Amino acid sequence: MILNHLKTQTTALHKETEQDNLARFILDHSITTTQYAALLKQNWYAYARVEQVLNYNASAIPDYLKPFADGAKSKALENDLAQLNYKHQSNHTSEVQEMTPAELLGMLYVTEGSMLGGLLIRKNLESCSELDADFEHHFFGKSAPEVMQRWQAFKEAVSEKDFSSEEYDEAIAGANYAFRIFKESYSLV
Repeated sequence: MILNHLKTQTTALHKETEQDNLARFILDHSITTTQYAALLKQNWYAYARVEQVLNYNASAIPDYLKPFADGAKSKALENDLAQLNYKHQSNHTSEVQEMTPAELLGMLYVTEGSMLGGLLIRKNLESCSELDADFEHHFFGKSAPEVMQRWQAFKEAVSEKDFSSEEYDEAIAGANYAFRIFKESYSLV
């Protein structure tokens, strides 16, 4: 199945990308509000960039993937950042390129899969004593059943399709592109 292939072929870049992620301070419960704001900004940048690519390529997104290209992740991040009085810059001018449906699948694999990791972060947020207790978490606030239901729907939608070996390669290229966007975003603050 293509999702298993994506997982095995992107593991190294995935691990490399996560090394610079400020979420590690949530996992050890030491994150401050300033660090959390930086984490939200970095994630907003990454998701907004991916969504920019998806929007540019909207006509190439197959119908079975359209429910997952909904912009919900960057909107949730915008809601979190608004609580911190941060005004995001909505006019991304990054270059975008035309992508194949399989490349877009690879990008969505990264963004949908990232929400599974968000469950571990959500679980640990409550133990972060340096964070404002009144903060309502929109991005990391999704319940486990909600996240798992969406991931299952994504897996089912993809598993019903057959892919050529060329599409497998294109999906890996799309996933790697998304991971590079996240890796770049984690160096920003």
